[in-house]
Amino acid sequence: MQKIQQHSHHKGQVNSNVYKDNVYKGNVYKSNVYKSNVYKRLSDNFSIALNSPVIWGYISMLLVLFIWSGFALTIRIIDGSALEIADVALIRFLVPAILLSPWLVSHCKTIKKVKLSDIALILLGGIPFVFLAALGAKSVPVAYVGTILAGTPAFFVAIISYFFLAQTLSKKRLFTLSFILVGILIMIVGESEGMSLDVIIGLCFLFGASFLWSIYIIGLRKIALKPMTITLIISYLSGFIMLLLIGTGMVPSNLGHFSFQQALPFILIQGLGIGVVATICFSYAVSQLGSARSSVLGSLSPAVTALLAVPILGESLSVFVCIGVALTVIGVILSSRY
Repeated sequence: MQKIQQHSHHKGQVNSNVYKDNVYKGNVYKSNVYKSNVYKRLSDNFSIALNSPVIWGYISMLLVLFIWSGFALTIRIIDGSALEIADVALIRFLVPAILLSPWLVSHCKTIKKVKLSDIALILLGGIPFVFLAALGAKSVPVAYVGTILAGTPAFFVAIISYFFLAQTLSKKRLFTLSFILVGILIMIVGESEGMSLDVIIGLCFLFGASFLWSIYIIGLRKIALKPMTITLIISYLSGFIMLLLIGTGMVPSNLGHFSFQQALPFILIQGLGIGVVATICFSYAVSQLGSARSSVLGSLSPAVTALLAVPILGESLSVFVCIGVALTVIGVILSSRY
């Protein structure tokens, strides 16, 4: 009898262990199924995101932001490099001219129809803008460079359009544009105690570059050409003019006296980045996100530039600079809505 009870007890333990083991296996199975479903959902969502033009529009705009910031960073380091401004300008226009040469023939008919006066407006965004921006960046912190070049054109465009194109300037738009002006003034006045004559001259060059860029923007609106056509006009004509200026010795150049490695940052950012990738990506972003949303995202460029200057160039951000950048970004965002 005792053996029977022991056997029953042992059998009960075995059945209990088997039950627990089955339950455990069942939980493991359910857990694996749950994890599999989660991974599948994540995979499906990731695939949907990759196939979404809107997502790629945001990715394109993010790339454009970093490239635009890279423009301010690279022109800031020209003075400490083996290259002259003319060499960087030549790279800026010659690289896209070479890379986009397969599309030149198909755009020739359109280019021939453009008036010389309109071409002159387009070229203001080429050599003159690059030289003034580079001269200004020699003695001015990158935060100022990025904020003035990316923020103040909206202000200048509105003022030029009001006085010379008889366009109305509403109170709402004037109010939003005041954020840009106040932001720039806070940056300058806040740092005025330690501001040298070189910095003041540099700021004047930057405002001059911004003014030229504003005229260039107005010219683009008037002409209404495709981005590829505009890029081809700027690249080929500006590249030819730069070769002429360097060849005749009208501008200082170190062409032939610097290595490919020393020129590589400018080739990647100025030539490939600004000249080709930014143009294509921004056009794509506008087509997928709309011009208003793309402009809002593009207005973040001063903030991105100021932040990147800290780890890359070791520059510091004062309270006045941070406030000035923030107000400028807000002003550009709000002004794009009116």
